[in-house]
Amino acid sequence: MRRHIIYILLLACLLSCRKDKTTSIFGETPDQRLEKALADYKTRLTGAEYGWKTSMFPPAGGGYSFFFTFDTAGRVTMYGDVTNDAAGTPENSTYRLKAMQRPSLLFDTYSYLHLLSDPDPNVYGGVTGQGYSVDFEYSIDSVADDTIKLTGIAYNTKMILVKATKAEHDAYTSGQFGEQLADIENTIADFPWQYLQFADGKKLQVSINTATKNFTLIYLDDAGKVQLISAAYYYTTDGLYLQTPITYGSYTFNEVFWDADNQVFYVEINGSRVDVQVSDNSIIPMHQLLGVSFTSIVVPPQAIPGWSTDFTNMWKSIAASLKSGNYGLTLYYTYFTFDPEQEVLFLDVYIIQNNRLYLAEYPYTYTKTAAGVFDFTEQAYQGNASLIATDMAPLRDHLENDHFTMDFFEGTLGQLKSVEDTEFYFTGYLE
Repeated sequence: MRRHIIYILLLACLLSCRKDKTTSIFGETPDQRLEKALADYKTRLTGAEYGWKTSMFPPAGGGYSFFFTFDTAGRVTMYGDVTNDAAGTPENSTYRLKAMQRPSLLFDTYSYLHLLSDPDPNVYGGVTGQGYSVDFEYSIDSVADDTIKLTGIAYNTKMILVKATKAEHDAYTSGQFGEQLADIENTIADFPWQYLQFADGKKLQVSINTATKNFTLIYLDDAGKVQLISAAYYYTTDGLYLQTPITYGSYTFNEVFWDADNQVFYVEINGSRVDVQVSDNSIIPMHQLLGVSFTSIVVPPQAIPGWSTDFTNMWKSIAASLKSGNYGLTLYYTYFTFDPEQEVLFLDVYIIQNNRLYLAEYPYTYTKTAAGVFDFTEQAYQGNASLIATDMAPLRDHLENDHFTMDFFEGTLGQLKSVEDTEFYFTGYLE
């Protein structure tokens, strides 16, 4: 009997201990704690009076900025500098806070943010299947009063949400940011030659590539060699913010400010303003930028500004000869592609027959003087180049017998000019 009593007491103790194990030491279950955390994150997201700003630098290059406001109904309104429209026109989509492996913020309907991860390169560029490798689903790493740090789930994109100021909120929602971005890009297009000049007197050419979102300083060092200092950027309500600081000598800056009243860029060095100035032409001679800023001069089949009458007539004659010849060819784009290291020019003539594109390639070696005078020597060619060699003879003869200089034309075009025949010159697009 005594043994039975001891057994019953032990069993009661075991049951009591097992019951204690089901009670959380935190007073809540893991699911309850997670739901409470998600609710707290939502309160923080929706409670930012002036919204949130963020930025990112994808591995594919360039920088991008966004402005978000979140509401309690699961809607997010956003602006971004991915396009001019996105900078000035709000887009409404949905978001969710969800418990995955960690509490996560999901932008779950297509938005401006999704452009950077669109798998179709025809939509916004990038790599087929992954775009610019930017996430739209993020796990939440940490939360502070004015900052939320997140990490992308697919591509490990780092996103830091920072509470926006009233001035920033008003700049986006009033359309001012969109107007500013348009002004900046119009200024860059209208005045392609700009430069910074510091106390040492050297002029540093400023190149702002709005397609790749890169800011570059270009200058000649004491040995006459081209030097580049470059950084990706994104647009802010103040101008451009650089991914890494630009340092030239003792001068360093990581923002390029925009003066909207005077329509001019400037940087601040040790508290002093230095304006970006406009030049009538490139600070660096075009021939010294060969292989640095471009490698090809692309001549279209139809005339563009900067063609002389002699070249225009010759080009029309070549096109007519190809068309009336045995193969019935249509002259398409012609690439003058340089390899500065090997001192080789490839004259690549694209021709069309029965809606199919063919290539005729003429290789040249060349020499170039310090002043930028080119002397081309034609090399052996074959295949399609042999079939249309007679048609292309007028151009080939000029390249073989003349010397050429190159210069920029109207900012965006490159021009080749014959030294011996001053009435023979033409332009092309730079690539």
